Amino acid sequence: MADVHETQLYCLADPTYYDTPGRLRDGDSRYPLGLGEPPEGWRREQRGLWTVLRPDGGRLPEQGWKLHVSAAQDGAERTLAVAAGICTARRVAFKFLRSPAALRVANGKYAGRGGSGKFVTVYPATDGDFLSLAEELAEALAGFPGPYVLTDLRIGDAPVYARYGAFVELWCRDAEGRTVPALRDPAGALVPDPREPAFRLPAWVEPPAALRPHLAAREAAGGELPYRIVEVLQVSNAGGIYLAEKYGTGERVVLREARPYAGLDGTGADALTRLRRERWALERLAGLACVPRLHEVRTVWEHTFLVQEHIEGVQLFAEAIRRYPLVHQNCTAEQRAAYARWVGGVVDGLAEALDALHARGVRFGDLHPANVVLRPDGSVVLVDFEYAAELDDRRVPTAGAAGQHVPPGLGGAEADRYLLWATWLMLLMPVMELADCDPGKLPALERRAREWFGLGPEEGPVRPAAVARVESASERRGRELLAGPSLDPVCRELVAGIHAGATPDRPDRLFPGDVAGFADGGTGVSHGAAGVLYALHRAGADWPQEYADWLVAAVRRRADRPAAGGLYDGPLGIALALARIGRTEAAEELAGRARTALPARAAGLFGGRAGAALARLRLADALDSPRELAHALDDARELAAVLGGAPVPGLDEPTAAGLLYGLAGVALLQLRLYRRTGERWLLDSGRVALERAVARCVRVPDGSAQVLESGRRLAYLDRGSSGIALVLREYLEHGELPGGEAFLADVRKVCAPGFIREPGLFRGRVGLTLALDRLGGAPAREAVLGQVGRLQWHLVARPEGLLVPGMRLRRFSADLHTGAAGVLLALSGLTEGRGAERADVLDLLTLG
Repeated sequence: MADVHETQLYCLADPTYYDTPGRLRDGDSRYPLGLGEPPEGWRREQRGLWTVLRPDGGRLPEQGWKLHVSAAQDGAERTLAVAAGICTARRVAFKFLRSPAALRVANGKYAGRGGSGKFVTVYPATDGDFLSLAEELAEALAGFPGPYVLTDLRIGDAPVYARYGAFVELWCRDAEGRTVPALRDPAGALVPDPREPAFRLPAWVEPPAALRPHLAAREAAGGELPYRIVEVLQVSNAGGIYLAEKYGTGERVVLREARPYAGLDGTGADALTRLRRERWALERLAGLACVPRLHEVRTVWEHTFLVQEHIEGVQLFAEAIRRYPLVHQNCTAEQRAAYARWVGGVVDGLAEALDALHARGVRFGDLHPANVVLRPDGSVVLVDFEYAAELDDRRVPTAGAAGQHVPPGLGGAEADRYLLWATWLMLLMPVMELADCDPGKLPALERRAREWFGLGPEEGPVRPAAVARVESASERRGRELLAGPSLDPVCRELVAGIHAGATPDRPDRLFPGDVAGFADGGTGVSHGAAGVLYALHRAGADWPQEYADWLVAAVRRRADRPAAGGLYDGPLGIALALARIGRTEAAEELAGRARTALPARAAGLFGGRAGAALARLRLADALDSPRELAHALDDARELAAVLGGAPVPGLDEPTAAGLLYGLAGVALLQLRLYRRTGERWLLDSGRVALERAVARCVRVPDGSAQVLESGRRLAYLDRGSSGIALVLREYLEHGELPGGEAFLADVRKVCAPGFIREPGLFRGRVGLTLALDRLGGAPAREAVLGQVGRLQWHLVARPEGLLVPGMRLRRFSADLHTGAAGVLLALSGLTEGRGAERADVLDLLTLG
């Protein structure tokens, strides 16, 4: 799953859907070198955010020493002119970021640190060319400003850096089974090309003698802080935030690191600029109890550190999650009222803190629950003053978290008061990101918050005039659709929304989905076209055959990629989806390719051995292929051996509990093979997996059973107890498990909470609703209908159809895992026949 920083990167190119940064709308600001006819004797192509130039007739080696040139924003065009002039004169292939906007993205706050600072990349054909080019570029660019390229070795005092790596696209699987860029080792095997933010050489590569002075300079550079790092609190392209202790005294402090020219925000300000704002604000506000004390600012090597007081306490966001009552199915009015009183007290403290700032002429500009610390006595402290400014300064932008952006035209104290209201609403209804998808949801969210928590119209901060007073037409339309007696109109509108977002003219994706969909070219079951087409087919919807043509062509284009994987992320799952929609020839072709691939190390359904085997079991019937059934049984034997404690080379023991990634998925495979073959060892193996999955669950204070994983309690279908319960319910049709019925009853208690953050199938409301429908029997029908009605919180009705916010609620998604296809599949499953005639829910979820 993409982290919050990567998700933000995929929000830059399109206001509606997650999209690759390469589709940034910067056509009117491209560097001239990327426009018009290429230089004579050169070929040019666009690749994502990069413009690539190659001399005619030149051939690149697969890998070798390459050079990177970094640039500050203000001097980037001049840097490009110098570097490109040298490369074209020597007929050496190179690429460059195509525009100032592309440079801001690639060097932005949310960009990956592995690519940080890279503006021009040069591909010398030989080691001799590399050394002479490094010398020439370093001499020509000496003194030019630019961020440090963290993956590379710096050449002299110029923004020129060197690294050994791949020149062409090669791919392999890493130790965790992910498809990653590769290098070829001396034996000819493909191995991962590491791109972590540190200079490292492959084990077989010796640096040229000419680089040794630069290596020595790197070792000698810098200095030391008089602090010991205790914990890394956050790290980004801008730098890190660290909990530390001062040597000698043991006093705890927070270090805020800023990399010059790096971590650019939307206005082009770098991390150092924002750190200077923070220093100014902390000095201006010194002595206030609601502001950390500034200790010092110190520069070490090329990075600047602001050292401030460590506030003992807990982040407001984390404390709100811990206290939030609506996640409990049987939450009482008294519990809701108590939470609302706590929120009111916190917000009153924040109002007083902002008044204190304003009295000193300072606007905070970035208030949200992650920027507030609660001391043990409940008092509030504001942290992160990177966007602080004079009250009347309109040059420094306000920030705000997703869904909490200050409306245009508001500044100074008014901007902070808007953020105070948005923070209050976020604490009551933590889905404010939906406002970015549909601003008209804000009044509806406030209305629901007041209803749920019993708040009168005068309670809470004053609603800013900039907030709409009436809910949007799309909000009213969504409520009408979900209030009807049938779900058929909702399903039709979901199908229409899926069609509206389809882009069969794009080679990189057919349907908009989660960020993860770009990793497999938009083809997979979880986040790509295969899953969407399966859902459309299963729901009985019409769709043009060009969709299937697109999927077949896309998987053939990616024939050189490693083919391992599971049901949801690999070729076997795609083959099964193709078979389900009637493309058996393409399914056979893809299944044949998968037979020659190295099997996945993971055990689960999503990307592991159980998922591959379940797909093979079903392909055995769909393609009339006994060989696929034999392969599935081979996988099941190895999984049974691992569960029995025997080591199996190339297969990791399952440790997670849930349906998609852990033991419950392994149990499902064994059960389905038992139903097919009647071999008792499969049922026994499934029981072992289920017993271990159930043992990883805990009873929480509300009486429900949830998976305990990495300190979190989980109920969703992907990793949580609801997925385990569905498999256990099936197992109990064939065997006994002590406490099994009690476990099912306890899982029912968590399938219909008042609040669920996301709507999707595997980690959201419709997935839990589908589980409740299958686990709860007739008495659960009213609760199921209530959960379906609450989908209105999330769905957005537009003229082209219903759209579904995806993971993190930042953009809409049509995919199976997080978006409209998953909602459609679940709702169509709910509308199928009742009782014994209902479709098998686990078949529904696993392309059965």
